[in-house]
Amino acid sequence: MYKALIVVLIAVVTAAVSAASRNPLRAEAHIPGATLRIEVQQPIADEKAAEIIEWLRSASSNVSLAYGRFPSPSARIIVIPSGRRSWGGDSPVPFGRVTRDGEEKIELFVNPDRPIQEFYADWTATHEFSHLMLPYVRPRHKWISEGFASYYQNILMARAGHYTAREAWQKLYAGFERGRLSRPELSPNEAAAAGIRKARMKIYWSGAAIALLADIELRERSGGRESLDVALDRLQRCCLPSKRSWSGPTLFAKLDSLVDIPVFMPLYRQYADAAGFPDIRPALQRLGVIIENNSVSVMPHAELADLRVKITDGHARL
Repeated sequence: MYKALIVVLIAVVTAAVSAASRNPLRAEAHIPGATLRIEVQQPIADEKAAEIIEWLRSASSNVSLAYGRFPSPSARIIVIPSGRRSWGGDSPVPFGRVTRDGEEKIELFVNPDRPIQEFYADWTATHEFSHLMLPYVRPRHKWISEGFASYYQNILMARAGHYTAREAWQKLYAGFERGRLSRPELSPNEAAAAGIRKARMKIYWSGAAIALLADIELRERSGGRESLDVALDRLQRCCLPSKRSWSGPTLFAKLDSLVDIPVFMPLYRQYADAAGFPDIRPALQRLGVIIENNSVSVMPHAELADLRVKITDGHARL
């Protein structure tokens, strides 16, 4: 089943790229910290292309809500039309990917038949743009890059007003559950070695759980002076864009060097080679994220309620 799906996806990508090679509409988007070079491939009607460009300005600005600017100063964004529902039902953006082959390029495959309002509610572009907050991480530690992007796709959509705070926590919890139930015999490193086809949910959501744990610990230990936002801001200032590939331990050690108290390598040593899934239930309880029958509610007077609000509202001190 999975092999057949991959063959279909490759065929769709190949056909879409071939059709997209004709006379793209080009534009630039000036956002905090970056000038984005946008190409909208044909066939997409001019009016819809203009709407998509405006949506991309908005989606890229979502990512600037992490630390005040877009993480890559001159990224290239290619929009490729694809109406194939097999990619993701009726999703307006059923697939995206980031490549780093001399430049940072984001390809977004879109269904131009969907209403533009659906694009603004879709998380795919925010996820792909969030990848640029980290350097290229080697496949052995793919759970870090995919996990951090999965964490940020939800909290940034909340900060931008596309999700309520409760919706963001509901989506995070649902993702954590998918990760917990996926390949429980594997550690995050083993899941990454097995590959996306065999351990997708474990790869994406174990990394997101570790991102949440790091964010909480940084905020709590520093009294709000530091956060995952702050650590990634400092990483971007010192080291991005980066032309080399990074191992997970190298990246986490670098992040630890940028904050007052090491957080990342202790989490790596605790979870990277441990089977199962990080136990995030105590952290969620302290945040006031309460789960009952798989439904999330948020409690206003929990121990770390203020910290929880800052995660989904922003207000990091950079």
